Amino acid sequence: MGWARTKQTAGVSAFFILANSIAGISGHLASVKFLPDAVYTWAFAAALGGIIGSGLGSRQFANATLYRLLAVVLVIAGAKLIFI
Repeated sequence: MGWARTKQTAGVSAFFILANSIAGISGHLASVKFLPDAVYTWAFAAALGGIIGSGLGSRQFANATLYRLLAVVLVIAGAKLIFI
């Protein structure tokens, strides 16, 4: 709707994904009372990917590249939702 520029929208969506992930982990922990041992590896990989991705997205990628990458992520997420 033109409320924000592409890079601002990407930054806000990254924060939403982080908040959503924390809520999901908290809900899982509250119901199951444990986290898998690999959660520390996953958290490290997610943090590293976030740092690298935010640097590339804010400084190097053009808006068209961000649109394409977002489209790929959404297709993968949609396919996982439907098939897995």
